[in-house]
Amino acid sequence: MENTEPKKKMDWNEKYGKKNKKKMGKKGVIIIVAIILVVLGLAIYGFFKVKGAYNQAMDSLGDGTIVEEYGKKDMSTYIDVTGEVESQNVETITTTLQYPVKEIRVKVGDHVKKGDVVCVIDSSDIDDQISDLEAQASDEDKLNAKEIESASHTLSTTAATNERTLDDANVSVSEAKKAFDDADADYYEKLDAYNNAVNSGASEEEIAEKKAALDTANSTWYEKQYAYDQATSAYNDTVEKNSETYQSAKDTADITYISNTKSYSATATSLAKYYKMKANTEIIAETSGVVTSISAVEGVIPSGAIMTIEDDKNLELNVGIKEKDYFAVKEGMSVELTNSSLDNVKGSGKVTSINNFSSADTPSVAAAAGAAQGAVADNTFKAKITITDFTDMLIGMKVKARIATGEEMTTEAVPYTAIISDAYGDYVYVAEPAGSGMYTVAKKEVTKGMSGDYYTQVTSDELEEGDLVIAYPSTVKENDIITINEDDKDSDTDKNETKDESKDEKKDKE
Repeated sequence: MENTEPKKKMDWNEKYGKKNKKKMGKKGVIIIVAIILVVLGLAIYGFFKVKGAYNQAMDSLGDGTIVEEYGKKDMSTYIDVTGEVESQNVETITTTLQYPVKEIRVKVGDHVKKGDVVCVIDSSDIDDQISDLEAQASDEDKLNAKEIESASHTLSTTAATNERTLDDANVSVSEAKKAFDDADADYYEKLDAYNNAVNSGASEEEIAEKKAALDTANSTWYEKQYAYDQATSAYNDTVEKNSETYQSAKDTADITYISNTKSYSATATSLAKYYKMKANTEIIAETSGVVTSISAVEGVIPSGAIMTIEDDKNLELNVGIKEKDYFAVKEGMSVELTNSSLDNVKGSGKVTSINNFSSADTPSVAAAAGAAQGAVADNTFKAKITITDFTDMLIGMKVKARIATGEEMTTEAVPYTAIISDAYGDYVYVAEPAGSGMYTVAKKEVTKGMSGDYYTQVTSDELEEGDLVIAYPSTVKENDIITINEDDKDSDTDKNETKDESKDEKKDKE
């Protein structure tokens, strides 16, 4: 029998639409992950290959070309030496008394003033002697003894007082001199600023401002000069007056002793001696300063020095001048003082003396080794630098002294090694930014001026302040692509170090 059941109606999606997807098997997933990993690996490989090529290109340019910014440079000439800060006035306290020390009133490191009692000698035995002699002496003997002791004491007191007043007057002169020197330096600084403003075509307002500052500095200069003259005059008056008062006290003491000694009894003479010894049991500081050593011990009779006091307000430096530099250093030259590890320690001074005979340096371990191989020790000439002004400088500190041996000058300059000369003139190479940390070498013409130990003065219509001048141009040529040493670009300190080294090398060659 024929089946008459109607046909099932077909859905549009079944006829024309998407077929039902088969689920992906495990094998298919593995294949897709493998493909992704291969593509990713190729990408990473390409990246590092490109990076390696870039680094290789950078390495081929070296560690960076040494450059220095064009601008004003210090072309002053100088000699650097080092030394240890010392006191100008060192007092070693002693006594002739042969009695035990009763009390030491200071300790090492203490600051004392002139006239302070720093040590007391035990006076028990002296007091006993005085008591015994006074018991034997008549009233006239006691009076005579007191007259002798009093005259001697007056003479000593007058001498000490005169010295103190002279020291005070000397301090006043020093302070006035420093104030005048500062005013003098300020005047010339303001004068240079005014002249520069006029010569550079500055605005009328700026020129007027510089002129007002110059006028003020000029007035201050005359004021400080007058104060310095007054202080000097007062010092001279003090010297004259002190001489008169001391001579008067000495005459009185001599007359007292000469007029009465013949009539004095032995008891009176001995009593006067012990009175003087009693007065000397209190030992005083003859100078202001810091106690740097104490040799005496309480309860023990002192032998030799009791203590040492060093004036820490008046300082000096003893240095050695190398033989090659001897004729460049003169008395009166200005000196700048610094400490390599402490920026706050600084000062200034003058060369006050230099020996005209040499002495061999004390050899170091390295020098001793060199001497064993036949090296000759350097000869030096000892020089004294008087420190006239200082900040935070202490006795015993190591400081660097820069002796200005020529004219102080600041001007536009470049390292002398940077200048190239040919048949057409002089020029330098400059590193000009090319992007991505790279620079292009460009040629700039210059005109040379005065030469110093490291820098040569130049003028140029093509150079501008801040241009990166290549210090050693033999390593490059025009239009080269280079990198630069960033430390050299940003630091002036290294340039000063290089300057010092180049200067020494240059002198050694000479």
